Amino acid sequence: MSNQSFTFTSEADGFEGYQALYASGADVTATGAPFHARVEAHRFGRMNVFERALSGVEHRRDKTRVRRDGFDHFTLQYLRGGTFHGGALDAERRLSPGDIILFDLTRPQRTRLESARTVTVSLSRELVEAAAPEASRYHGQILPEAASGLLGDLMGSLARRAGATTPDNAANIARALTELLAGTLGQVRLDDEASGSVIADLRRRRAEAFIEARLNDPSLGVSAVARGAGLSRSALYRLFEPMGGVAQHILNRRLERLSAALRNPSETRSVTTLTFDHGFASESHCSRAFRGTFGLPPGRYRAEMRHTWAGGRSEPRSGESAASLMSMWSRALA
Repeated sequence: MSNQSFTFTSEADGFEGYQALYASGADVTATGAPFHARVEAHRFGRMNVFERALSGVEHRRDKTRVRRDGFDHFTLQYLRGGTFHGGALDAERRLSPGDIILFDLTRPQRTRLESARTVTVSLSRELVEAAAPEASRYHGQILPEAASGLLGDLMGSLARRAGATTPDNAANIARALTELLAGTLGQVRLDDEASGSVIADLRRRRAEAFIEARLNDPSLGVSAVARGAGLSRSALYRLFEPMGGVAQHILNRRLERLSAALRNPSETRSVTTLTFDHGFASESHCSRAFRGTFGLPPGRYRAEMRHTWAGGRSEPRSGESAASLMSMWSRALA
């Protein structure tokens, strides 16, 4: 059997229950059409599987939500039938039945569903990028059935047989999924807009890699990044403008790393030590920025996260809600 499973139905919990189910990862709004939701969910370690029947809902992850949640996994959404508009935020397109769309959860996105039947598979970044290192370039791209038929067949079969799939089998299936995804991406031609952004994307990734390696240096700034990435300051500003600027990106990444450390039950360093070890020049600046992003100061955030997840346990307490499980499963992919 899978590690954990649950079923959500709108008949039992209503629209507010559905909002709560996805509250950890998306802002959910009603479209005005009749609402219906049924979600069959299964967790297999580094892979989560959802079979969904949805109507009258929109899911949105803007830059603020992406930064606050700190999710970094990928999702594949396979449309079996109905109406599904989705893609990078403000660049959504309509899928046809049989299409699969790839999302990188570190980037903004939106989906809108009417009478849609989907299979969604969430995979850790480590698993995906081991097979398809450039997968993030295809964020929001539709993988047409002609290129992704086998991938869709495997996703559909996994959803149907999830209840009888063992964790060991699931690990093999996850690897097969990522290998099929890599092969599919090799057949997909990026649209003109995406193709034109490839060079910019590679330059930005080079700058991001330089930043990641030096985040704990409090003196890291625009000039150092420009020199290290071999870019002019003006080019660097343009690349990071959609992310709020270079300085904002550095701050966001420090906050994300700090939040991960505070959630880690084996991390024993004090909040003060963690603050300076993550490149912040002062505790007061860190506390203000952290509260602004996560809604709590670092010390209280650590206490509440450890209380909520009870030391990173993998099994739910009796009566634990589907919403809590959904949040825990997503964070476990990091």
